[in-house]
Amino acid sequence: MSDGKHGPQPSLRPTAASTIAVAALVGAALTLLLVARYYQQAPDLNWYNSAVILALAALVAWLAWTTRKALRPSGKRLQEASLDGKAPSGAGRLDGPEHALQIARFAVLGKAASIAGAAFFGAYLGFTVWLAVQAGRLTAAADDLPMAVLGTVACALLTAAAVWLEHSCRIPPQDRDEDRRDRP
Repeated sequence: MSDGKHGPQPSLRPTAASTIAVAALVGAALTLLLVARYYQQAPDLNWYNSAVILALAALVAWLAWTTRKALRPSGKRLQEASLDGKAPSGAGRLDGPEHALQIARFAVLGKAASIAGAAFFGAYLGFTVWLAVQAGRLTAAADDLPMAVLGTVACALLTAAAVWLEHSCRIPPQDRDEDRRDRP
C-alpha cells in the first residue's frame, strides 16, 4: 500500500457484520454463564442504564445524519447555493483538514460504538434469555425482565446508529472530470 512518494496509506475498513455478530455472541455466552452462576450477586437492572444507552444512540444517530448531510448534499441544497451566488460545494467536498479529521474521528467512533454496542447487546440478550427462562420460578427474575428487554433494545439501537455513522463517513467518489484536470 505504499506508492513510494508518500509512504504507507492509512486505511480504516468498515466493521464487518461477522465482527458485530461475534461480539454479540461472545457477550451473550459470557453473560449466560455468569448469570446462571451469580444471579443473586448481579447488580440491579435500572431504567436509567438503558436511558443512557438510548441517549448515546440518539447522539450517534444525530452525528450520522449531520455527517451524511455534509458529505452528500441534496440536489435542492446545491441548487439553492448556486442561486445565492455561492460556489456550490459538490458531494464529498471537505472544507479543510479539520473537517477531514472530524470525519475520521466520527468513523472511528462509529467503529468502536458498533462493536461495543454489539457486545452489550449480546450481554443484555443473554441476561434477557436467562431471565425469561427463570421468570416462572423466580419472582426477582420476572421483575428484572422488562429492564433487560429495554437494555437489549437500547443496545440494538446503539449498534444500528453506530453502523449508520460509520457508513455515513464514507466519502462519495469525486467526478471523473476533476480527476482528469488534476492529472498532468
